[in-house]
Amino acid sequence: MKKTIRSVPIMVFAFASLLLASPAFSAEAAVDLKNDTSMAVAVPLGTDNGVDRESDFQVTGDNVSVTIYPQELYDNRFWSQPLSEEAYVRVRAGMSVRPVTLDKVAHAKVRVEGKARLAELRAKQEEARRQVNRKKIEDLKEKRERLLGRRFALDDRIAAAEKELADEEGRLDWLASSADTGIDRSLQAIQDLADKRDELQAQRDAISRQSPSARGEIGRLTAEIKRLSDRISSERENIRIQRDRKRSARSSFLSVRQDWQKLVADRNAVTNEIRSIDQKIKDLSARD
Repeated sequence: MKKTIRSVPIMVFAFASLLLASPAFSAEAAVDLKNDTSMAVAVPLGTDNGVDRESDFQVTGDNVSVTIYPQELYDNRFWSQPLSEEAYVRVRAGMSVRPVTLDKVAHAKVRVEGKARLAELRAKQEEARRQVNRKKIEDLKEKRERLLGRRFALDDRIAAAEKELADEEGRLDWLASSADTGIDRSLQAIQDLADKRDELQAQRDAISRQSPSARGEIGRLTAEIKRLSDRISSERENIRIQRDRKRSARSSFLSVRQDWQKLVADRNAVTNEIRSIDQKIKDLSARD
């Protein structure tokens, strides 16, 4: 018996003692999480419990026996290597996890298989990412084509709006000039008519103070004063009309200009969006 004990390497004996003494390797350890994306399982044992990347474990329960090792190792847990699809489906949360000591061949074999599955998984994930990337690029290109069509349509509308704006500006200039001339003419006419009316009113006042009163002349002057007042009112109405025409022409011009400005702003926004899409396509293409 003593001879058998002496034949056991000291390091193996020490490692076995550590496993038995450490709470990390108690019978209570169990799978507590699964990750469908990485096809891996998590066990709440980590470096704090003495686990390292060379540790091997066995998941058992319900006629299941799967060997795992730490692929991602943390202080208080580890995630296993990717499992085969069959093994991953059969392993469930709550299954017991215990340490095992594999021979060198088995230890190396489980890691070779795990690394191969990890490489395969990463290749699939990368291809999936590329497909998503390509789909995004295609969607962006389609959106870009729609935006180009919209910009072309806006260019046509802007060209028409610019012509209309130029016509309205010319109309405004002509109407404003005509209205200003008419207003100046009416203002001068009002001044002249008012001067005549004041003169006639002064004559009527002088005659009315004579005795006997010249009723006939007073009547004639009164009628002439009324005619001049009516003409003054007519000229004032003409000024109002001219100002309304000028105001209406300016309002029409401003409305057309506002429509043109909105079209230009829309085209600029579409152009900026196209540039943004071009940059996104460039960035995505660089990642593909």
